[in-house]
Formats: sequence, C-alpha cells, structure tokens
Amino acid sequence: MPYTLLDPSSAIAMPWKNGGGSTLELAICPVGASLDDFDWRISSASVASSGAFSRFPGI
Repeated sequence: MPYTLLDPSSAIAMPWKNGGGSTLELAICPVGASLDDFDWRISSASVASSGAFSRFPGI
C-alpha cells in the first residue's frame, strides 16, 4: 500500500478538531490524503487541555 512518510523537521503542526492540542503528521495513506479521507495516519500529538476525542466519521 503506497504511503507518504514525512520528515518530522519539515512536517507541519495542525490544531486538533476539538482545539485541545495539536498534531504533527508523520505518515499518511493513501498518498495525498487529507484529514477527511485518509485510510491510516501516524502522528505525534501535544495535548494542551483535556476534552472529548475528535470524531472522524467513516474513518
């Protein structure tokens, strides 16, 4: 299965959907997928505050 492996030093941090932290995406499949249509992803997260887990319907 093709995937994109990203270098952590060039990866972009993005806020969580619930606003409680941010994530640094390290790998995603398929190539070119977004948070709305990925099959799987690996990320590193920073938690800023507690809260409900962000929902990803269909994923």
